[in-house]
Amino acid sequence: MQQQDELKFAELMAVLAEVYDDGRPPSKLKMEVYFRALEQFDIDSIGNAIKDLIYTRTTASFPKPAEIIQEIRGTTSNRATLAWVDVLETVKRVGHYQSVKFSDPVIHGVIEVMGGWIRLAGDMTTDEEKWKQREFEKLYEVLSKNPRDKNPEYLPGWHEIHNAVTGYDIKPEVIMIGFSNRACQRQIEIRAGGIF
Repeated sequence: MQQQDELKFAELMAVLAEVYDDGRPPSKLKMEVYFRALEQFDIDSIGNAIKDLIYTRTTASFPKPAEIIQEIRGTTSNRATLAWVDVLETVKRVGHYQSVKFSDPVIHGVIEVMGGWIRLAGDMTTDEEKWKQREFEKLYEVLSKNPRDKNPEYLPGWHEIHNAVTGYDIKPEVIMIGFSNRACQRQIEIRAGGIF
C-alpha cells in the first residue's frame, strides 16, 4: 500500500466501522495502527479481504489486523494444501530428473526436510501420496511459522546431481514453478551466468 492509498484505506476503515462499530469513526491512532499493519499489501487485496470478512464474519467486534491479513493470505492450512497441489502437479509433470524452483521458498525447506526432490518425486508411489501429503502439510505449517535460516534456492534434480558427482560442470535448466514469465526469464538468465 502506498501513501496515495490513504483515502481509499480510510473509506475501507469507515465501512468496517459502520458494520462492526455502529458507525463510530475509527480514531486517528487506530487508523495509523491498521495502516502500518497492512501496508505490505496492495489496497485492492485489502478491499477484497474486508469485503469477504463482511460477508462471512459473524462476530460483532471490529476485525483485528491479523484477521484481515489472514483473509488476504488464507490460513496456513489452506496455503499448505495449495502448496502440496503445486508439488504434486510438478512431480507428475516434471519428475525427479529436472531441477525445480518454486515461487514459495517454504516448499524448498519442506522438501529438503522430507529427503529432497529426488526422493520425493522419484520414490513416491500412488499409495504413499496421502501420507506424504500429511507429512508435507504439517511440515509446511511449522516451517512457514518458524522460517529456517536458509531454505535452498532451488531443488536439484537427478541430472544435476549426477553431473556434479561424475565431474561434469553442466547444470541443466531449473524448471520454474509459480513464477510469472518475466520472473522465470530473469531467473534463467541469472542461473546462466548474468543478465543480458
